[in-house]
Amino acid sequence: MSWFSKNNIQDERIITMQNKIYREIYILLLAIVIISVIVKFVVYGVESANVITELIILVTQGIYYSARSARLGIFSAEVELKDQSNKVPVRIKNVIVGLLFGLAIGIFFGIRSALLYADTTAESIYYFFLVMVVSFMIYIPFFIAILSGAYWLTKRSSDHVNEKDLDDNEKW
Repeated sequence: MSWFSKNNIQDERIITMQNKIYREIYILLLAIVIISVIVKFVVYGVESANVITELIILVTQGIYYSARSARLGIFSAEVELKDQSNKVPVRIKNVIVGLLFGLAIGIFFGIRSALLYADTTAESIYYFFLVMVVSFMIYIPFFIAILSGAYWLTKRSSDHVNEKDLDDNEKW
């Protein structure tokens, strides 16, 4: 017997519409946070101390969504749907994104070191390529490992939840 809860009958259409509204609110808040980061970088300069709250919000929401979808077992279903509708599987996309992040950071650090530390054109070219190649060797494997590892752990957890649900359903 439940004293404080009502026996509510809910319409699926209303629940679906509410979920659409919540999704729109989420996207709006995410856009506001990203705009705040950009404005703070423009106004105050590129210092992470100025945008630490926004970065925490961005990272936390991604981690929360991944963990929650894995615990509910829907991550595997999402991956299967994406793999069926796209030519490139999600696991390959993770490798490509890790590669692109590593390339972007390597090029950024190469340009930055060439501009800040070189006195001549020859030095700037040398610093650019040296820092860029070393950054590639560090950041490309790092980002590929982080993205692929997170994908693998989340997918494995979601698959485990789905298998447990199937086993529970077979018992009944």
